[in-house]
Amino acid sequence: MTGPEPLTLYCVPHAGGSARSFVRWRRELPAALHARPLEIAGKGLRSREPRAATLRAAAADLALRLDPAGRYALLGHSMGGLLAYETALALHALGRPAPEFVVVAATRPPHLLGGSSYGPLLALDDDALLDALAENGRIPREVRRSPMRHRFVPVIRGDLALLAGHRPDPEPRPLRSDLVAWYGGDDADTPPEVMAGWRHYTRRTHVGEAFDGGHFFLHERFDEVVARLLGLAQHRAGR
Repeated sequence: MTGPEPLTLYCVPHAGGSARSFVRWRRELPAALHARPLEIAGKGLRSREPRAATLRAAAADLALRLDPAGRYALLGHSMGGLLAYETALALHALGRPAPEFVVVAATRPPHLLGGSSYGPLLALDDDALLDALAENGRIPREVRRSPMRHRFVPVIRGDLALLAGHRPDPEPRPLRSDLVAWYGGDDADTPPEVMAGWRHYTRRTHVGEAFDGGHFFLHERFDEVVARLLGLAQHRAGR
């Protein structure tokens, strides 16, 4: 008897990150999970393409590039969580099968995005911007000292502009998939009471779960994250 079909996990990185953020995931996820990192236009492997004007347009572009066959889910980290949510909506509009679940990790729900500090950061000069992001845990501190930082800053600014310019719908648009909201217990931007707001964004099951760590718990707590992903995939395979 064969086991359940492996689940493809489409992964969307944080602001300033790229598909390379999930290199370890591609190498080390167990056979039951296949990581497929996604890249929005203007970044990483798609750096020569023009950026989308809005976060929603970036998500619509991702949806057009996906035609999932078989079991799949979406996972997004920080800004990537908003992109994963919007991509799931765009896939539905295209008539594609819904993901089994969507994970939003370290991501404020759309209606509370205005309470984030991202917008004002755009007015800072490059050094002050990197200092502020490192101070609140949004980028690793070594980025501030990197000799390659001149290449990172335009990417970070472009992503922050997408976040600052995002205009969510007046009323939440609920997904037709289970929605899992993960957050780091030490991440001041995504406390439990904020993350609980994601319950309004699905017609199905909503789960909120905390991890030890800060904004980058998704990568720092890799083994624990993988165990929970396996649990999600196995639970839905048994439905």
